[in-house]
Amino acid sequence: MKRLIIHTIIGLTGAVVLGCNSFLEPERDNQLTEEQVLANPAFAEGLLLNAYQALPVDYNFEEVATDDAVTNNKGDNFLRMATGEWTSTFNPIGIWDKAYEQLHYINLFMERIDEVEWSWESEEQDRLHAQRLKGEAYGLRAWYTFELLKRHGGVVNGEVMGVPILTKSLTVADDWKLPRSSYQESVVQIMADCDSALALLTDKYENSGNSDYNATFGERFENRMNGWAVQALKARVALHAASPAFNEGEGDWEMAALAAGKLIEANGGVSALSATGDIFYKDQDDSDIIWRHKFVNNIGRESNNYPPSLFGKGRTNPTQNLVDAFPMQNGFPITDAASGYDPSDPYANRDPRLAEYIIYNGSKLKGNTILTGISSAKDGIDVTLESTRTGYYLKKFINEAVNLDPKNTSNGVHFYTLIRFTEVYLIYAEAANEAWGPDADPLGIGFTARDVVSAIRKRAGIDMTDAYLVAAVSKTQFRELVQNERRLELSFEGFRFWDLRRWDKPLNEEAKGIFIAEDGSAEVKVVEARNFNNYMQYGPVPYGETQKYNLPQNTGWQ
Repeated sequence: MKRLIIHTIIGLTGAVVLGCNSFLEPERDNQLTEEQVLANPAFAEGLLLNAYQALPVDYNFEEVATDDAVTNNKGDNFLRMATGEWTSTFNPIGIWDKAYEQLHYINLFMERIDEVEWSWESEEQDRLHAQRLKGEAYGLRAWYTFELLKRHGGVVNGEVMGVPILTKSLTVADDWKLPRSSYQESVVQIMADCDSALALLTDKYENSGNSDYNATFGERFENRMNGWAVQALKARVALHAASPAFNEGEGDWEMAALAAGKLIEANGGVSALSATGDIFYKDQDDSDIIWRHKFVNNIGRESNNYPPSLFGKGRTNPTQNLVDAFPMQNGFPITDAASGYDPSDPYANRDPRLAEYIIYNGSKLKGNTILTGISSAKDGIDVTLESTRTGYYLKKFINEAVNLDPKNTSNGVHFYTLIRFTEVYLIYAEAANEAWGPDADPLGIGFTARDVVSAIRKRAGIDMTDAYLVAAVSKTQFRELVQNERRLELSFEGFRFWDLRRWDKPLNEEAKGIFIAEDGSAEVKVVEARNFNNYMQYGPVPYGETQKYNLPQNTGWQ
């Protein structure tokens, strides 16, 4: 008979395989038959929970492979990738095996969902429970398929190719030699799954006066994928698909603008932008957050990123390139004559986000002044293996309540956000500008790209007049402004690596740092060169997959 084998771990998730069991085979310990799994809703749901467990749980700072940061950990995989070691067999950003494993679980769950009695409380609870879980499954299938497309889609013989589409579970009797779909076919499948999820899920999980609804769609499920998260994912996918790297500038920007605009409208429009969204990571209940993991108490981020004077490893070092991208408080770039930038006092009157996100020479952290000059103790540039390489340390996401002193260590609250509204607003701004320009609203959504960017910059502390924004009247000018706002607002959240590639921007900009002498003079120097070939605009298909059944490799990769 067929058996569904589940190696049970915490959360009732685990590895699943289908196989045959002969009459003489002994029963396996700690394993359940398919009938036992389907008879117990907690076990059955474990198939779907496995896909949740495989989601990212914290920021991995792949920005150290871009012009935004470097790391002082010389063995870091992203550093190795950025300096010439990236191959189809060494791919730190690859997700092929994990994603297809999760797609198998999700498909297996979807094929069995109607066989499970999800609730004995009432027929209504049973129906609603199955409805929510099916919606989550569609949403998660879209999530993992997009991650595959983003990381492994590319050009083959001049054609933009996607990934093998998996919409059913596979057994040993099936043909595993799935062909690569076209890029557009992959996008269509993801969008179809998003639409199926949206038809089944609620916008967000909240309690109502209905006990059956609360038991199945109430606030207890707040960390699960909800309708707004799916709509945001749809906007993210549409933006990616419209970008120059995949459409030579002829993408469907209107589709991306509409997907983002509908969600912004549902959230209350531009005026509903969270007043504290630029520091959302300080409050797990910030209204900017659409979907996040539950919060935890630990010291991991601080241990990795505090300066060494505070017992940290100082791993993530923002570059001078990124620091220079922050405008002055009056909104003008520091390269503009109207900005008032003073090279002898480079951090004065800057965009307030600079001080929120980056520790620079003279910054305060936990009441201590951090000095990053050449001759500074511990925290100075290149003083120790745990000192900064650029003259900067990461401040974004840091919880200053954490104490790493071995004599008095204390934890702090942290959480990881998968999707937030600020990203959606920026998706709209970019797509609407490309579709119609900065000031048009032909679909009658109720706001323009300029309205959105103005709200984001004013929230950050840019002067209300913002003459630089007013002066950005052309589509090209506004594109540069939006791309820079995205760089700042979403810094260190895992976007820069992919944004450079989808925008078809140069990948080899040298990472720079600032070397401050004892007399206060400063010199900007290159601290790390990048070594990306042009074909690395797209990631590779794993080498092993191309060898199994001649799956086409993206151009340039071996």
